[in-house]
Amino acid sequence: MRTRLLALVAPAVALAVLAAGCAPAAPPAPERIVRPDAPASKPAAPASVQPSAPPATSVPATTPPAAGGLACVDGVVAVRGASMDLEFSGECARAEIEGEDLDIDLDDARIDTVVVRGDRIEVDLATVGSLEVTGQSADVEADAIGSLRVSGDRNSVSSEGEIGAVDVRGNDNRVRAASFGPVQQAGDRNDVAPGT
Repeated sequence: MRTRLLALVAPAVALAVLAAGCAPAAPPAPERIVRPDAPASKPAAPASVQPSAPPATSVPATTPPAAGGLACVDGVVAVRGASMDLEFSGECARAEIEGEDLDIDLDDARIDTVVVRGDRIEVDLATVGSLEVTGQSADVEADAIGSLRVSGDRNSVSSEGEIGAVDVRGNDNRVRAASFGPVQQAGDRNDVAPGT
């Protein structure tokens, strides 16, 4: 009986092996070609961009307030910049003017100390306690000046009244007033004399 069983099983196994050999094989996986300029993956959707706010300025009074003039902040009227025409008519302890090609009107202001630094700056003043001019080609007119210090070249300072103490250092500076206190000079071709 064993032989008979074998005789029946052997042709079935042989038939199964033959059938397996004739069955179509699964197609091979296609090769993947990657071009160097192709993106590695699908690009992400662009993130929404929020417009950035303009940078804040921390220097007070470099631009005029809405009224078209300057403001006294912590006891100082500060002007820093170039090619501006500004005015201030209030009261403040100190005015600091720095830059070039500035035209500053402080004629109606009450200010004790004025400092001017830069080139080609024009300033109109009332009566001030002290004035310091450093730079080139400044032109300052005042009603009266308690003390004046000029450092630089080709600056012009004039007063309808008195200039108390005068200290001029540099070259080709011109100072005019109705009268002077003590005068010190260092440099060449400076002209300190009565008159306007």
